[in-house]
Amino acid sequence: MGMGGGGTGGAVSEINVTPLIDVLLVLLIIFMVIVPLMPRGLDSALPQDKAKSPEAQPTLVEVRAGANVGEVRYRVNRRDVAREKLEPTLQSIMAAQPERTVILEADRELTYEPVVWVVGEAKRSGASAIVLEKVRQ
Repeated sequence: MGMGGGGTGGAVSEINVTPLIDVLLVLLIIFMVIVPLMPRGLDSALPQDKAKSPEAQPTLVEVRAGANVGEVRYRVNRRDVAREKLEPTLQSIMAAQPERTVILEADRELTYEPVVWVVGEAKRSGASAIVLEKVRQ
């Protein structure tokens, strides 16, 4: 029984796109279900806009090179402090004020040891954040 059309019976050169569209729709549905379940990135703590009172200022700790080679001087809020008195000084400041941020400034020619030591002392004293603000020359 012959069908009309009179072709030669060769291969069809057109792509059947129906299965391709079906696969794409299934993938679209899968991604629409999965995306809301994925984590949304990193949590970040944004600064709060609050009135700054004089007692809510961060604590400034300076680590300076002394006059002699290898000598290190420490200052807290622009006052000289001996190395052995640094932790008690920081503890009293942290206990007295709500702002527990320490800003650390250090001279460029110092080694890492005194700077890392001050970071450890600030952490032990109860600092909630330590900021390395700038390096003096």
